[in-house]
Amino acid sequence: MRTLLPVIVLGLLLSTSTRASGLDLSLSNETANIEYLSPVRKFTRGARGGQLESTGLLSLGVFYNELDDVVGHAKLIAVGTQTNTRVPYQLEFGVKAYAGQVKQNDTDVGALAVGGGIKIQNPARYNPIDLKIEAFFTPGITTFGDTDSLLEIAARISLEIVPAAQAFLGYRLLEVEDDSHVTLELDDNVHLGIRLQF
Repeated sequence: MRTLLPVIVLGLLLSTSTRASGLDLSLSNETANIEYLSPVRKFTRGARGGQLESTGLLSLGVFYNELDDVVGHAKLIAVGTQTNTRVPYQLEFGVKAYAGQVKQNDTDVGALAVGGGIKIQNPARYNPIDLKIEAFFTPGITTFGDTDSLLEIAARISLEIVPAAQAFLGYRLLEVEDDSHVTLELDDNVHLGIRLQF
């Protein structure tokens, strides 16, 4: 499966819109996750004739660990921003699809999860810091292949280095339960990462 990783990454690059707005890369000693991000915007006419904007985020990525487990994922979420508070924050909610293979016991992963997160932003003028926590879960009814359920929990603290780049320290728990009710742990690690916007 190691030889397929460059092919998967290249496929993500080619399938991503040329308007892609970001690259998110996180690495630990045992895992790697790469994700391409693209904003989704829709403008609607407001009650007073003005334009209202609803925003979302589309992402495509691939997760890989040292056991040769590979899981591709795609996420579509709606994003809401609260700016009328002392500490600005964003709420997110949406769906995330997973597809891949766990080599530990030759399990095919297929799942459609629901979830969301919150990002608390420090409104500092220079080098702002933010904290983000998110979780996605899928019950048995929206799993496929050998998967019975899937759980992903992630948290990160990010520091803006320059306006187009953030460095972050994060943690991810990714577990898959197969149809024999055996829980397979794909990730339970602290990682370092960088997010680039362009």
